[in-house]
Amino acid sequence: MDGLAIELVMWETVRSDCKYPIEDNNDGYIYGVYLLDTQAENETVDVNWWNTPEGRNKYIKTCGHPIIND
Repeated sequence: MDGLAIELVMWETVRSDCKYPIEDNNDGYIYGVYLLDTQAENETVDVNWWNTPEGRNKYIKTCGHPIIND
């Protein structure tokens, strides 16, 4: 699928923005990626979470999509 980009997110920000309970830690998966369709006004098409920054970085390098908020 062409026209995809990545937005980096952290669970703490999502938890706070969505008003999830403070004890909700997403089972330790705190490093996130929103995969966005840039041809559809950056509509989120997928969300992935990792428990280490290395896991997220490996995904970013593998997929090759540009990061829009580094």
